[in-house]
Amino acid sequence: MYLTFDPRSLSRRVAAAGAACLLLASCDTKDNPAFVQPTVACDGNGGATINGNAVAIAPGGYFTAGNKIYSAASCQPVRFYGVSRPSLSFNATGDRLGDSVTTEHDFAAIRSWKANMVRIELASYYWVPTAGSYSASYAGRVERVVRQARRAGLNVILALQASDRGVASFVPSGNTHQPMPDRNHAIPFWTDVANRFKNDGGVMYELFSEPFPVGGRGGFSNWGMWKNGGLHPADNVYEPRPAFQAVGMQELYNLVRGTGAHNLVIIGGTKWGYYLDGVPKNRVNGYNLVYATHPWDFPGANQPGDWQKDWAFLAKTDPVMVTEFGQFDCGDDYVRALLDKADELGLSWTAWMWSAPRPGESTAQNGPDDVVCERSYLVMDWTGTPSKTGQTIKNRLATY
Repeated sequence: MYLTFDPRSLSRRVAAAGAACLLLASCDTKDNPAFVQPTVACDGNGGATINGNAVAIAPGGYFTAGNKIYSAASCQPVRFYGVSRPSLSFNATGDRLGDSVTTEHDFAAIRSWKANMVRIELASYYWVPTAGSYSASYAGRVERVVRQARRAGLNVILALQASDRGVASFVPSGNTHQPMPDRNHAIPFWTDVANRFKNDGGVMYELFSEPFPVGGRGGFSNWGMWKNGGLHPADNVYEPRPAFQAVGMQELYNLVRGTGAHNLVIIGGTKWGYYLDGVPKNRVNGYNLVYATHPWDFPGANQPGDWQKDWAFLAKTDPVMVTEFGQFDCGDDYVRALLDKADELGLSWTAWMWSAPRPGESTAQNGPDDVVCERSYLVMDWTGTPSKTGQTIKNRLATY
């Protein structure tokens, strides 16, 4: 999530319909009014079948069937809920997140809230050797952070957040969030990431945190570009930026699977990851797929009355996660409505963000002009004292 953006300025079809959706959560009720949740069976050794067909599962991990995520260990539907933990997309050292001792303390505090998931955003330009800001220690640092989270009892989402349009001379500054992942650096990034973590099914891959390909509904929902990539035009969303070769979600998904990784793959929608309305006509073909939405309380947009048509409808047939959400005034009406919707639909979620005010920053929580509210801090200090919004999250986690 980048707060510089201001909106104000496997399942199968019914047998007669064929086997197109055999192991996938890929048929919506408009196309398939007789949608039926498939039959799942597990062998007790980490293997499973969906309607009698074997499904690939990463070791110790999860798989999707119909609109649910299942644990291979229990053979039962599961939900994930937790928080996003910066700052490995902001700098190569990750600040406190990159420090061994404090990172362990942070994950222990997150787990003490009863979370079972932490979402960690990454930057391709720190990871890929051909990128101008490459850091040789970055990938190893990410590996260590993942190990620490797993030891704390947390599942992990690794999300590609920051990128550079594949330009080697790119220097991170201002808002480094691009409309789409680029071919030059996203491809080697996901090839390496998928290979490193493919033997741990508790690690999941969010291919691109918040796509906003120019065009289509709202100006940021080019679904053809989203799925298939291509030459993304120059834009001036944050500042003038040149055209670049974008890689689509289908190709990135195929690339991950090509490494032998069977981990859950999470794919965010358009308009900063919010819309999923174009998914039924632009499905990514594959298995162990989860679609993600990012509802934020922007004035006049993304409001609860629009959720059903914008993204919630898809949860009838596909696994959906809410991998980011929040509001900017330290209130909790929007957050509570989102949590209620997630509970109603049985969705997994991760709240933004587990981070505390920095030394010298105001700790007031009186409205959108206060830094705690504007940045949606969930904690007021690193011992885990909740902010107003954080208390709402902590209270909900205690109910699971």
